[in-house]
Amino acid sequence: MSLPPKALLPRLIHPIAGAVAMLTIATFWLSTALSELFASQATVVAVKTAIPWGFLLLVPALAATGGSGFALAKGQRSGLVGTKQKRMPFIAANGVLVLIPVALFLAAKARAGAFDATFYTVQVLELVAGAVNLTLLGLNMRDGLALTQWRRRSALGAATVGSAQLTGRGEVAQGTLALRVSKPQGFGFKAGQAVYLSLPGLTQADAKGRVRTFSIASAPHEAELTLATRLTDSRLKHHLAAAAIGEPIQIEGPYGDLTLHDDAARPAVFLAGGIGITPIRSMILDALHRALPQRLYLFYSNRRPEDAAFLAELQALAHQHPQFTLIATFTDAALPPGAGERGRITAELMARHVDDPAAPIYYLAGPPAMVAAMQDVLAQAGINPAQVRAEAFSGY
Repeated sequence: MSLPPKALLPRLIHPIAGAVAMLTIATFWLSTALSELFASQATVVAVKTAIPWGFLLLVPALAATGGSGFALAKGQRSGLVGTKQKRMPFIAANGVLVLIPVALFLAAKARAGAFDATFYTVQVLELVAGAVNLTLLGLNMRDGLALTQWRRRSALGAATVGSAQLTGRGEVAQGTLALRVSKPQGFGFKAGQAVYLSLPGLTQADAKGRVRTFSIASAPHEAELTLATRLTDSRLKHHLAAAAIGEPIQIEGPYGDLTLHDDAARPAVFLAGGIGITPIRSMILDALHRALPQRLYLFYSNRRPEDAAFLAELQALAHQHPQFTLIATFTDAALPPGAGERGRITAELMARHVDDPAAPIYYLAGPPAMVAAMQDVLAQAGINPAQVRAEAFSGY
């Protein structure tokens, strides 16, 4: 079924309320600074007496921002979500304990025409407090955009939320678990997209919350969804590792735009590290199933072969399909001879296998540090940033 209004509401309210709060404070700050620097005393009085009325907009906006953010967090208190939540009490306290009393004090002084040393001292305090809140709200907006980047071209109304079941699981690399999940009724997706997964049976969450983002590792034509994850100490992942077959699972999505380009003349070069292989596996399986004409190159970096999820399957696909080339590379110096390429993915390694490095579209997926390093490698190789599509996986 479509995402219910109750679930959509916080997602609509949060960015709008945050933007309103930020614009309101910015308006206060700029009007104060400009009137003091360039306007008449009458204008200063008008500005100072108008600002308290703006709190009728600012206070509800801040409350709506905090409340909707708490609802969206769904118990998560770590990562970017946790950082955003930690800033909100400071923003609220700064507003309630500093900005509002100061604004009321300055309005009273302005109406009385008392532009003395006290007025200007408190005025400086107001400008500093306003700048602090603008900075904190700006950081929250930046982190919010980073959190939702993977959904950036997915319309909110296009998502569905539905019930599924765990149908199977197995280890696909050391410390990496693949889950087979039934598709919710009416669920469809594009290769490379992701879902939110939550467990109705998870009675107690930890700081990482009750919801995780999983890229879909299977192709759209397959009857079930395959989701893969590194096993960590989170309660949700421990629950998944021990859950009985048939365990209810809630799936929301699909989201994301890390999908294969349509230009058949342009090769696709995939740069994957660790669990970042999941959306890339989906795209490769889909492209080979549909016999798409694009040349496909996968540069797959791991510490050791036993850490590389789906490696044997990808090697078999490369033998079966001439248009797909796999270059597996490993960073463990203790690897025996013949185990594969050594070291990290470099421009030199790519140049040995890709005839014209300027021609392909590049897809990057893996841990944030790996993705950032690959972006630097491509930039130094002169690859146009418009040809690079990236998605980072924190692995929590």
